[in-house]
Amino acid sequence: MALKNTIKSRRDNSLSDHEQILRKRLWIAVGLTIVIFLAELIGGLWTRSLALLSDSFHVLTDAFSLVLTLAAIYLAMRPPSDRHTFGFHRLEIFAAAFNAGSLLVICLWLALEAIERLLHPQPILAKEMLVIALIGLIANIVVIFLLHSHMSRSLNVKSAVLHVIGDTASSVGLVVAGATMALTGWFWVDPILSLLIVSVIGFHALKVAREAAHILMEGVPYGVDTQKVRDALKGLRGVQQVHDLHIWSLCSSCRCLSAHLVVDEETMKDPSLLLNDAQEMLRRQFDIHHATLQIERSECSGHYLCENHHHPKPIGRN
Repeated sequence: MALKNTIKSRRDNSLSDHEQILRKRLWIAVGLTIVIFLAELIGGLWTRSLALLSDSFHVLTDAFSLVLTLAAIYLAMRPPSDRHTFGFHRLEIFAAAFNAGSLLVICLWLALEAIERLLHPQPILAKEMLVIALIGLIANIVVIFLLHSHMSRSLNVKSAVLHVIGDTASSVGLVVAGATMALTGWFWVDPILSLLIVSVIGFHALKVAREAAHILMEGVPYGVDTQKVRDALKGLRGVQQVHDLHIWSLCSSCRCLSAHLVVDEETMKDPSLLLNDAQEMLRRQFDIHHATLQIERSECSGHYLCENHHHPKPIGRN
């Protein structure tokens, strides 16, 4: 017992340290992003570069997404209450969905602007644009370096970093376009690169939106096979049947499960050993750390979710 408590304490401390590092880096990222926004906004007005001006508003959205990510992290730290028994972890997914949706809107806007500039190119101060774009590119790379190691732990952080990656791609396009226009005067290069960048950003934004929607719809976490989980539970000593099995994600780092286990008469006398084995197996094999298991002597009937989960009726029939 003492060993388990020590391990749990170390794990909690590790998670706490990770959260503190993430929050500190997010604050630095927000500051850098606001600096990029102001530089590109002023630079776009000065150089008459529509691409630079447009990108400044893209950066402003990056700053907003990072602030939203910070807000979600701080709210998720609040303990569960009688009104919100799961706490506020789901806010991470709402923030990720909003970030992905806003990024898709920006992609559409940038694509329309690129087409307009392709049809009607305008001369700009290309050398000055190049310098400002280089500053923005360097700052974006610093932000990505600060946050990239945290992407795998949080869908919210991942969506925010994708915003920054998208803007970094835009900065690369601006640098290339600025250098090309400064040397050749080919002002059509900028919209061509913008269309290529938008297609890449849109692909990743759709992927994040799909993941967020899947979690909000209480879908089975990616990488988890429901049938394998059911078979693993049935393979435990004393379990005769598994039904009303549900697996979902509370947020990107918390998998949940609930199930009814039909057990034999001997196990029913003292199910504590079975419950401990089941919880340990779910944590070890499927990374499911929050499981609610109901022990039964016979399969229940009359419950809508339980019956329809295993015996779906055709739509439109009684």
